[in-house]
Amino acid sequence: MAATTAAPTRSETADAITVILFSAAALVIVGISTALRLASTFRDAGIAWSIPIDEQPISATTGSGAVTVEGIAQQAMVFATGVDPVSIAAIIGGIALWALAALVVIGSVALVAFNLLRGRIFVPGNARAFDAIGWTLVAAPMVIVILEKMGRNGVTAALGIGIVEPVHPIEFWTVTPIFAAGVAVGLIAVAFRRGIRLRQEKAALEKETEGLV
Repeated sequence: MAATTAAPTRSETADAITVILFSAAALVIVGISTALRLASTFRDAGIAWSIPIDEQPISATTGSGAVTVEGIAQQAMVFATGVDPVSIAAIIGGIALWALAALVVIGSVALVAFNLLRGRIFVPGNARAFDAIGWTLVAAPMVIVILEKMGRNGVTAALGIGIVEPVHPIEFWTVTPIFAAGVAVGLIAVAFRRGIRLRQEKAALEKETEGLV
């Protein structure tokens, strides 16, 4: 029967270990950035949100007041209080989903690297890992766009400006590259399943051949 594992080369082992180490570092970065994002959004003055404004000249300082610059402002950060619970849940959900999607992708990549370290390449676990990455990249960004739109509508409603706007299809263009990457990873998962099936067919054929000898 054909072996399901093959000893990795020294180069493959080094690559797998590097990926695992980077994955561990990425998990820490995701945790820190998620905490910072929550802290910068939910402040004592209210929910902070950047909204477009009419162009107007401004004079501001930068570098802790060391330099004065002049220009035109097109956006402003506002602080909204009294935002409805549904919008608050949408804002939290968007941030949480971003973190969860990152964890799924990082964890799946680390799993593939760990299997490679053990010499397991064409195994169901790797195919499922690529499935998880692909579906996460396809679905999560679109849901996040919707949740952020809901949160923005809640903030503007609390401020008494604008009307509730539905999600415009053009807003999804910003996540099109991620969607395309998810589809590509899904194709890799299909290729892995095909490799697994070929390996199983080969093993079955070898077993039948042994029985005839």
